[in-house]
Amino acid sequence: MSDDNFTFSDASVMPVASGTAQSHACAGSCPLAQIPAQVWKELLRRPFRKRHPLLFWGGVLLLLIGLGGMPLVFWGEQSPLSGSRMALISITGPIMNVEPTLRWIRTISHDTDIKGVLVRVDSPGGGAAASQEVYEALRSLAQKKPVAVSMGSMAASGGLMVSMAGRRIFANASTVTGSIGVRMDIPQVQGLLDKLGVGQETLTTAPYKDAGSYLRPLTPEQRTYFKGVLDDMHRQFVGIIAQGRHMDQARAAALADGKIVTGREALRLGLVDALGGQDEALQWLAEQCGVPPEHKLQTCPKEDNWLPRGLKTLLHLDFESGLDSLTKGTPVFLFQL
Repeated sequence: MSDDNFTFSDASVMPVASGTAQSHACAGSCPLAQIPAQVWKELLRRPFRKRHPLLFWGGVLLLLIGLGGMPLVFWGEQSPLSGSRMALISITGPIMNVEPTLRWIRTISHDTDIKGVLVRVDSPGGGAAASQEVYEALRSLAQKKPVAVSMGSMAASGGLMVSMAGRRIFANASTVTGSIGVRMDIPQVQGLLDKLGVGQETLTTAPYKDAGSYLRPLTPEQRTYFKGVLDDMHRQFVGIIAQGRHMDQARAAALADGKIVTGREALRLGLVDALGGQDEALQWLAEQCGVPPEHKLQTCPKEDNWLPRGLKTLLHLDFESGLDSLTKGTPVFLFQL
């Protein structure tokens, strides 16, 4: 039924009389009977958004566009939708699965509105290759934008390595850092398997193909072989320290004895630039990139679940990497405390 043909009469809304005076009196006293027919017509007609959908939704769209520009008027440069800002990269727990971190670094690198980056490191280190990947990505980023590093409770071994990419490194006086060196873990489960009566035979085409198997101890030849691999990785680590801290190889090598140091000792040794926390690092970064320090840092959304993230942070454990290594029977090379 169209709106043009929609009509009401008084008889349509008033009770029909039964022919008695009592019925007429009741009809006259009923509240609904007192409402004019025109009012009923307005109440029962279809809403405007259904009668004129193009006009209604077009107006809504224009309103939203107008409201979207309001933050620019009221907030100015502090608007999260416009202007220069700084970003935060958090490196927490063992450095193992680094793909989310690398994606975030790439995103920051391509965002021209991000003028500076604060890297917060609270890590005991991690996988050798993983630590190097993060370091190289941060070093490339630091060539485009100012990067300040703030060491938290711990930035040791691989945590120290990734910190070397910063233009200025801050550490708390009691930060645990240092531990420059390489560690190799080879799980050994042959004793347990012997008790269970379980074994495995491995055929190889080369003498070192199964070196580091968790089913048997290293032979002297295998030990020498792996020592050479570790020495090569160690030299790479020393080179990163020398490059990051602008010191000669000999001095960097002298610091690479595997010992941990406090932040205060690290400052004396030239491993960090200044003592201070995240606020001091942010203040320096703000001065370098011209963004007020009170602006909110742009952060990367968390991608992992709270349980594995909590275990990594509190216990320094990465069960996925550990089980994967045990399953494959391969040694794990670590820049880790």
